[in-house]
Amino acid sequence: MTTHPATPDGNHLDLVDVARSFNGVEVLKGLTLSVQGGITTAIVGPSGSGKTTLLRIIAGFDSPDSGTVSLQGNLVAGPGVLVPAHRRNIGYVAQDGALFPHLSVGENVAFGLDRRAYPRRSARARVVRLLGMVSLDSSYADRRPDELSGGQQQRVALARALARGPSLMLLDEPFSALDAGLRVATRKAVAATLAETGVTTILVTHDQSEALSFSDQVAVLREGVLAQVGNPFVVYTRPVDRQTAEFLGDAVILEADLQGSLAYCALGAIPVRRPSCQGAVQLMLRPEQIRITEHGTIAGTVLETDFFGPEVTVTIRLEGPGPAGAGGEVITIRHWNAAMARIGTRLRLSVVGEGVAFPGAPAATRSV
Repeated sequence: MTTHPATPDGNHLDLVDVARSFNGVEVLKGLTLSVQGGITTAIVGPSGSGKTTLLRIIAGFDSPDSGTVSLQGNLVAGPGVLVPAHRRNIGYVAQDGALFPHLSVGENVAFGLDRRAYPRRSARARVVRLLGMVSLDSSYADRRPDELSGGQQQRVALARALARGPSLMLLDEPFSALDAGLRVATRKAVAATLAETGVTTILVTHDQSEALSFSDQVAVLREGVLAQVGNPFVVYTRPVDRQTAEFLGDAVILEADLQGSLAYCALGAIPVRRPSCQGAVQLMLRPEQIRITEHGTIAGTVLETDFFGPEVTVTIRLEGPGPAGAGGEVITIRHWNAAMARIGTRLRLSVVGEGVAFPGAPAATRSV
């Protein structure tokens, strides 16, 4: 392994100008990303954005056409250098867990152990400890993978990956095959285990809520480039552009006239933090920022509702003034009480917090 000086900011992983093409099609386009040690980073993007290719290059299953990959200051991929996957000390958990069906759970976990460090008796004890780390008791060691639920199989796969004591853990959409309730429970168990071990982790997912809830850092990948990297709260509340905003969650987009730090739109004058432009803009608000309140300054009429149990989405035609005194814009918000938002009901609304202004002539107003 070629050794380079450790990066001054203590990054665990550094990718610099990484590019990869297949059959003349650029999948990654000069991507640069840094991951600090001990944190969890979620790489999120739609299908075809390059997520799996990026993970394979980090793991060592594939090599970049150009650019460099460094782990803890050591160059593992770059001009004339390609450290094989088995020498990178990286744990990998695939979407389906990829357990060996002919081995017991204990044998699957033990497969990742260094036999020189763990002879037979101590290996068994280590397997039991690893199973305990993923909230499975010792009785599971003698079971077969097909006797486990999907969530249990994923936790066994994580225990096997942790057995080698990796410095970096890669999770390739590990929860996507699970049903909704099991996905949340398994995600929490895995997150707790990784936090306890302190291993640097990269999660690849197309699930926006999973990325936001699981990680310390979110990297939004779109068409082979990183659109935005930051902590989940900042990326969600202050997206860099409309595409990122709409990918990360529901967004209300309104035509607005930005004057100073106030955007004048059909919902009134909305404050904008650190505006980078003036004049005609597209103003983005999250649906939860728009509240139904008795003393709201904006009025609207309910056009449509969709019931989702704990909440209802409410489509409303606004009566409030637009940039030029116009009304009639349609938005969709979320509310907890379906009885308050029947079709035809006239409601009063208020806005909480700041909006985000995207420059340029706005497209047709719409709510997502």
